[in-house]
Amino acid sequence: MAKSKSFIIFVLLLSFMFAGTVRADDFTDAILKAKKKMKESSDGSEQGLLKLRGDFERILQLKKNQWLVNYYIGLVDFLLSYKAVDKKDNEQVKKYTESCIDMLNKCTDMKDDFAEAYILKMAVNSNRWIYEMDKMNDIIAKQSEAKDLAKKYDPENPRFYLIDGINTYYTPEAFGGGVEKAQPLLEKSYELFGTYKPVNETYPDWGFDQACGYLALCSIKNDKLDEAKKWIDKGLEASPESGFLKEYVQKEYDKKTGK
Repeated sequence: MAKSKSFIIFVLLLSFMFAGTVRADDFTDAILKAKKKMKESSDGSEQGLLKLRGDFERILQLKKNQWLVNYYIGLVDFLLSYKAVDKKDNEQVKKYTESCIDMLNKCTDMKDDFAEAYILKMAVNSNRWIYEMDKMNDIIAKQSEAKDLAKKYDPENPRFYLIDGINTYYTPEAFGGGVEKAQPLLEKSYELFGTYKPVNETYPDWGFDQACGYLALCSIKNDKLDEAKKWIDKGLEASPESGFLKEYVQKEYDKKTGK
């Protein structure tokens, strides 16, 4: 009887272990599928991004690594906010910016050492200049706080230098920004993309095409067109479907070369 009970307990333990493995695989598969869709949708329609957001919301129901799923929902909101910027729809910019910040706060409430969330906070708070310039001190404080925490938790993350470089690129020279100060940060990002390894395949891996693209833009600004073409080609070699490179950077290059 004792042996029988022991066997039943053993079988139950195996069942729970196996079930846990299945759930883990289900989570990984779902995240990877959604990440693939994100790469395909990041330059696509607003409806495509909203559908992708719904995919991540359904992954939350798996009750695993919810902090990471909240990060990805925030990332989709960030992409949606940029769609609104393109349309000059400030109401939508505010909606998706605030939603992104809310999701990232949920992420860091659950995992306060997740540098990727702070890196995205560095980026998304820049949107606030569009619709609430009167809160300049708060915007600067939030960006500085996020920057400090991102560097503290993952100082060799290429996306940290990418976002710092982009923010610097768009900051007027009179306020400590500009192309000359942005370029070294973007070059550092590019170098780190060659060596940086995410914790696992479910973690963020975006940004290489943007690093190449902004380095190309720096070269265009400095009239170094051969160098700009080199950066565009490097980015497209790794990300041939990058809308940022094909639809924006290439057009800036063509305008400069008179094509």
